[in-house]
Amino acid sequence: MNAPHTVKTTGAVPDDRTRWLVEAFAALIVTLGCATEYVALGSQATSALPGSQAAAYGVMLGVLTAVIGVPLSALGASTRPMISGPRVAATVLMSQLVGQLLLNGQVAVLGIKAVMALSCVAVLIAGVFQLALGALRGGSLVRMVPAPVLSGLLFGVAGLAMSDQFAFVATCVFDWHFATLGVVALGVAAHFGWKGLCRGVAPRVKLPPGLSMFAALLVSAAAYYAVVAVLPAPPAACRLVGVAGLDLGAWRPLDFPLWQRLAGLLDLSTLAWVIGYGMAIGFIASIDTVIAVSSIESLTQRRGSVDRDLTAFGALNMLLGVLALLPCVGSVTRSTMAIAAGAQTRVVALLHAALVLLALTAGVQLVAMLPKLSAAVVVIVMSLDMIDDWSRSMTAMAFSDTEPRRVIGCAMWLFLIEAGVTLFSAQPSIGFFVGCVAGALLGVPSPRSLEVRWDEPGEPGKLDTQLRLSAKGALLSYNVERKIVGPLLRRLQSSPPARIALDLSEVARIDASACRALVQLDVFCAKRGVALRFILAHPSDGRAGQVAVAMRAFQRTDSLDFAAPPTDSATLAVTG
Repeated sequence: MNAPHTVKTTGAVPDDRTRWLVEAFAALIVTLGCATEYVALGSQATSALPGSQAAAYGVMLGVLTAVIGVPLSALGASTRPMISGPRVAATVLMSQLVGQLLLNGQVAVLGIKAVMALSCVAVLIAGVFQLALGALRGGSLVRMVPAPVLSGLLFGVAGLAMSDQFAFVATCVFDWHFATLGVVALGVAAHFGWKGLCRGVAPRVKLPPGLSMFAALLVSAAAYYAVVAVLPAPPAACRLVGVAGLDLGAWRPLDFPLWQRLAGLLDLSTLAWVIGYGMAIGFIASIDTVIAVSSIESLTQRRGSVDRDLTAFGALNMLLGVLALLPCVGSVTRSTMAIAAGAQTRVVALLHAALVLLALTAGVQLVAMLPKLSAAVVVIVMSLDMIDDWSRSMTAMAFSDTEPRRVIGCAMWLFLIEAGVTLFSAQPSIGFFVGCVAGALLGVPSPRSLEVRWDEPGEPGKLDTQLRLSAKGALLSYNVERKIVGPLLRRLQSSPPARIALDLSEVARIDASACRALVQLDVFCAKRGVALRFILAHPSDGRAGQVAVAMRAFQRTDSLDFAAPPTDSATLAVTG
């Protein structure tokens, strides 16, 4: 009689004290790597506002958003360890809304606090949108979006963020010659140099890659002060952030006299802009959060509830909107940084928020000495990091001789359409809509539906402990999660079989998103100790053979089983 299938673990189970030390170390690494992001993104949110006080006020909003949002989102979300906070995409939309509100002279004359308070109404609307999306189980719909569309959205938003920073850098270049370019170039080089050092130059030394942004900040700030010692001081617009302190007295979210003045000035056009940007921020923040959830699931091999996470972030962003703070979004890079440092629980987020508050209050004089160019460098490298590994690998395959060209070509066209429309329109929501429409059009050709048959394993104790799935039809982005990946992952959590055989020999169509989802499923099963085998038609077997070619391009070959090549008559029947 075979024993029930279990996953073996090695090594001693850490006690509570050891686990706390590991979580504290991870929190320290995340704080060193991400505190600079909160400062930079805060200044990005107020970049459209004139005057030196705008950057200081934005820094305060960025820090307070992290201090309040990170622990609350970690406690409410099902996915762990989730590290959230201000993010590039949502912050870019916030800065665009601030610029739009400045066109209303009556609002602009009320000052920085009035403009930011009104723009934070969009954060409240974004929270309502996310709350409704989670309540209506819209998280599963986001999982159905083709992967190239999501990657193209990240690329487009990264381009928009960098264009804002490049405009700022160009202004400094005109006034301060090529010294500006040197400071920025050294900061960007430090970011990628640190990452390279972590990957290969020092293989015996475990360096945390998440400190690359901290390295960029330090190197660019040091270069700034070195140049200042030689050349004349730069113009005021390019100098220091100049934060005199986290002046909480200036942060009065429930300023009723201010809201009374704003209410008397609002018109339908201004309200339309606020509501429109609020919906866009909620949509982009939801997508960013779902991407973070999927990434954390792949790294921890723990399945989260996307709908619960969206509901938690929706309630949180409604609170942050009332408090006149920035939107809080789930972060792939910060969560990955925490996981790489050993974090497994929500404790890392609580400790990280406490460390951010301590670091940026006790070390506020250091923040005041931060050059604005260094903040721009941090946003630039954050934007570059948004270009995910999957889009880079797809681009590499598109420019090589990797087959099948149709699957890879369709994925690249989706990516380029999404990224191009986002950059051209400067509106991520428009780009995402166009990308989804283009993705839907790729699903029109027949076959479109997918049939999945489950053959359950035998009774416990018998020889047959294999679960077999047979799929027939089209395996595409909009059905792979709903009909294969999701049900299988739920099965693995309840009663995992010893082996899973996924028969795709009758699948006539597949896209890059489905290939990617199946690769991630294979990794998930391997981490759970479950052997997953893909049964594919022979590559020469007509349309079904193209599925095998696609899977071979995306999957390691030891998980693939190919059927025997078809006879000549069968081949003629398929191709004819």
